Amino acid sequence: MPCALGEGGYEWSVAGAEIIVIGGGLIGCAIARELAHGGARVAVLERNGVGGEASGAAAGMLGAQAETSNASMTRLGVESLALFREILPALRDETGVEVEHWEEGTLRLAFNEADEAETAARIAWQEAEGFRVERLSAAQARRLEPRISPELRSAVLFPDDGRVDNLQLTLACAESAKRAGATVREGVTARRVRSAGGKVTGIDSDRGVFEADIVINAAGAWAAEVLPEHPLPVRPVRGQMVELVSAEPMFRHALYSSRGYAVARRNGRLLLGSTREEVGFDKRVTAAGMAKVLAAANELAPELGNLRFRTAWAGLRPASSDGLPLIGPVPELEGYYVATGHFGNGILLAPLTARLIAQCVRGERPGWIEVVGPERLAGS
Repeated sequence: MPCALGEGGYEWSVAGAEIIVIGGGLIGCAIARELAHGGARVAVLERNGVGGEASGAAAGMLGAQAETSNASMTRLGVESLALFREILPALRDETGVEVEHWEEGTLRLAFNEADEAETAARIAWQEAEGFRVERLSAAQARRLEPRISPELRSAVLFPDDGRVDNLQLTLACAESAKRAGATVREGVTARRVRSAGGKVTGIDSDRGVFEADIVINAAGAWAAEVLPEHPLPVRPVRGQMVELVSAEPMFRHALYSSRGYAVARRNGRLLLGSTREEVGFDKRVTAAGMAKVLAAANELAPELGNLRFRTAWAGLRPASSDGLPLIGPVPELEGYYVATGHFGNGILLAPLTARLIAQCVRGERPGWIEVVGPERLAGS
């Protein structure tokens, strides 16, 4: 696959390559966009609709510092977060879509001693590494967000965190990929990766065989199902969410505690989440799950109890066995790459994941591959 300088600011191309991306979530669409703008012939196969699974079920938090407790995941998140300032203007130019993006940061709130101890441990090493962190008293936090509960003990502001409209972003990436020549096929379920002589040859699907030189598995919680002889240590974890509606945005910052979060949209939607349930592929919304989400929200800001309920849903996050994503080539099968296991950080890590996969496809070995490459979990 010859490499060449691409047009429009893209650095490379894989002219002539036939690439299939399994999964039309944000990560799959971001990968397809990166590859298509580089000159590759790309097809995305999505079992339902674009953004119809975890990417559409998320709140869009870009909580590189507030949400992650693993140091490697935080570093990955911070690097990926920086790419949003490049990608969002590019998507606007490519598609005309102005993706909703907030850069006010995340307030992580502490309501008891355990919360404060957890927060102290998190920010100690982040400050040592030079990440921006602002410790706040309860009074200072409530000056930033007056609706926060009076039971608050203290807070930390992670000013560099942000949030986006995750579904809008996913659809914009899909549209950009299509305008660059990619094909997006919805309602196509990939059944199995085909191979011969140790090389990928394509995909068996419920709509027939699709031939390809390269297959990129971005199937999220379903990623382990398409190549049983090389199983991926990825499992589904259900997250239930609730949406309320207010006349105007309730908060400028994302509010986060160890029990739940609240994320405002500019149109008055308020997204509350989220449970973490090991229930397999069960996507039902349950009374117990909703009660847990609403209790966490009430702790953040009791005034939320007066808002109108709009809807609730559940999504399946892809969790890996060690808590880090799996990104890169599978050494046992030439032409097979994976991009899954991001758990609750798929929105945040999508830009970096797309870039890492593109680097791998063009024969490079990114620095992050030692941390996120799937070979680290071989046999687990």
